[in-house]
Amino acid sequence: MTQDEQTLLMFKGIVAELPEQSRAKVEHCIAEINNLLAEYPDGEALLAVGYIGAEQQMKGNIGQG
Repeated sequence: MTQDEQTLLMFKGIVAELPEQSRAKVEHCIAEINNLLAEYPDGEALLAVGYIGAEQQMKGNIGQG
């Protein structure tokens, strides 16, 4: 198993352990982001997701909303 596959498996496990309502919200967010990735196939949406992740990391908001 590659490191990327391990990372995805870890996230799947985290999501699976969430309460049903939280899991549904995460799954909805994943679907919306995947829709944006499909709508912007030249990478703009992926760049935006990375940008937001970097902002949240700088704010210390990862996992805190």
